[in-house]
Amino acid sequence: MAFAQSSIPDLEGKWKSKSYGHHHEKQGFYTNAESNGLWVVKEQQGRYFFGQCTYVRKQISNKKVTEGFSGVISRDGKRVYLVDHDEDFLIGDILSNDSIELVIINEPETGVKDHDSAIGLIEIERVK
Repeated sequence: MAFAQSSIPDLEGKWKSKSYGHHHEKQGFYTNAESNGLWVVKEQQGRYFFGQCTYVRKQISNKKVTEGFSGVISRDGKRVYLVDHDEDFLIGDILSNDSIELVIINEPETGVKDHDSAIGLIEIERVK
């Protein structure tokens, strides 16, 4: 029995956050339809990729943050798994060549103010 090879999507390039929302352990629900994230996949080798994301933490500090990330695409080319180089884990569905939905999971950080458990949803789309 032969199995069909799935094609691995090319994620290199710029992506922007379309929407963002989360539930924070102490601060409750938060949504931001005017999400401001810019995601850049700098390099991809097969299923592996890396890049950086820049955004403003509007709810907490209103500071601009830039974080690196590394990721891998699932064997079937339909999902992504990322870790930012700071603290978060992201699991996502590749909805199309130009759209990805990411679930972000934040672990609490002991001794850091406003850094409690949170889970969120980010929609990103390719910048053309």
